[in-house]
Amino acid sequence: MNIVMVDSGQLAGEADFPEVDIKKYGWQQFVSLENAEVEERCWRTDVIISTNTPITAQVIKESFKLKLIIAAGDNTDHIDRAAADAQDIQVMNVPGITGDNATNTQVICEQVVQHINKWLKSLPDKE
Repeated sequence: MNIVMVDSGQLAGEADFPEVDIKKYGWQQFVSLENAEVEERCWRTDVIISTNTPITAQVIKESFKLKLIIAAGDNTDHIDRAAADAQDIQVMNVPGITGDNATNTQVICEQVVQHINKWLKSLPDKE
């Protein structure tokens, strides 16, 4: 299981994500990625987390293992929802909250991991 956070620097304060409820996973967290770098960093990931960095149809198409995209905040306008739907990729967000202060950032981090854990429980093989 590979998880990539593409733009934690867009959240106020420190983006400190709790542990995911799975034994084996890789977590890469980037402060910021240029749009061209997103595809390079996410091509073999299962989960992409993005605050505002565009998750384009090309990124979705090239990320052959991708099953879940999470907007780290309320807004999902930066995610190509049609491309995600076409690839049967689930899109989630953290409704009603933005990462404009450290307290909100911590709530977002906790809810993002809750989304991942909930998604993991829905999979037939959690390992």
